[in-house]
Amino acid sequence: MRVLFVGHGPAHIPWIIPLAWASRLAGHDVRVAVRPQCVAPVTRAGLVAVPVGDEAAAGAVAARRLPLGPGRLPLGPGRLRPADRTAGALDADVADTLVEKMIAVADTLTDDLVAFARFWQPDIVVHDTAAAAGLVAAAAVKVPAVGHTWGVSLGVHCENDADLRPSYARLFERFGVDPVVGPSVWIDPCPPGLRPPHPVRRADMRYVPFAGPAALPPWLRTGRDSDRPLVCVTGGVTTTALDEVRDQVVAGLRELGADVVLALTAAQAESLPELPDGVRAVESFPLDVLLAHCDALVHHGGVGSGLIAVTHGLPQLLLPQNAFQEHWSHLVSASGAGTALPADAGEGAVGTALRGLLARPSYRQRARALRAEIDAMPTPDRLVGFLEECARAGHTDVPTPAEAGRR
Repeated sequence: MRVLFVGHGPAHIPWIIPLAWASRLAGHDVRVAVRPQCVAPVTRAGLVAVPVGDEAAAGAVAARRLPLGPGRLPLGPGRLRPADRTAGALDADVADTLVEKMIAVADTLTDDLVAFARFWQPDIVVHDTAAAAGLVAAAAVKVPAVGHTWGVSLGVHCENDADLRPSYARLFERFGVDPVVGPSVWIDPCPPGLRPPHPVRRADMRYVPFAGPAALPPWLRTGRDSDRPLVCVTGGVTTTALDEVRDQVVAGLRELGADVVLALTAAQAESLPELPDGVRAVESFPLDVLLAHCDALVHHGGVGSGLIAVTHGLPQLLLPQNAFQEHWSHLVSASGAGTALPADAGEGAVGTALRGLLARPSYRQRARALRAEIDAMPTPDRLVGFLEECARAGHTDVPTPAEAGRR
């Protein structure tokens, strides 16, 4: 079987790597079509990349500033409703704006992607739910398309004629094919306890973090010589979200008697001041490896950072800087596995939140409960069987591993 994976931006590539490798290890031919800027992460993972689209055109669309500032969702003590995931639903206008941007990016990629699909003739297309070009390629060669979420239920889909956007229909028109309309299925690595309601059918898959290779430094090869908690602080790999509050967070953690490790990009490391005792920094180091040695995570509300923390059963303090990060932060807070503060939270609020994060066992207990949910989900190799069934049937209305297990 030939499986064509279609990726989105750099932060999304790690999500599709485990299933792509599971497909390859099952003996299938795999290609991963991505924008030119995403080729290196794919090839570093040992997979075959197919560059599609003009990076200047795609980058110009992706760089458009959107009205995604903070403050659209209620965050902060007393304003979150535990276990109510619908209360933090992504603002409808924000979601619509993001989907239109995804479609605009896809418009710069479809010519190359459809040409490659017609040449290579895949049996199935697995597309990042933000990569609408994958739906067009699947339609052009008349094979099933399966979505793959990036930890959140957001992406381009058209469940019925009422959902048909003119911009979505135009993606297909120039290739002489009908838009993909009808029930979709998305492979979803997000545990049920963090998953808000959504109309698209989901195929559960265990979240397997992938953040690239690493060589363990000496301090991660032996036991720690301190009984103080070790807290990781990061703004993610694609943002500078916590740069302005990082020093405040570090000072608060040190006052509470915690050691700190800063997970930074190369650019962030260049401007890093001299670090005080009890604080160290790692540059471009896989977060999933680092968090195996930590007791808590403070971050910007990134989905990848948050789910990696969940896989290690770690409580989280989230300091979201935009509406989308607020959405994910609310889901974590409502689950009880962490707490979130508004972007403009003062130093006192941050210190109080950090104290609670380290002192209250309930945060870790809920994080471990979410980790148990992840551990119970079907592994990527089992989803390969689902893809095989879809390809044989010529559609996606076949039982997922989770559905088959309930029969």
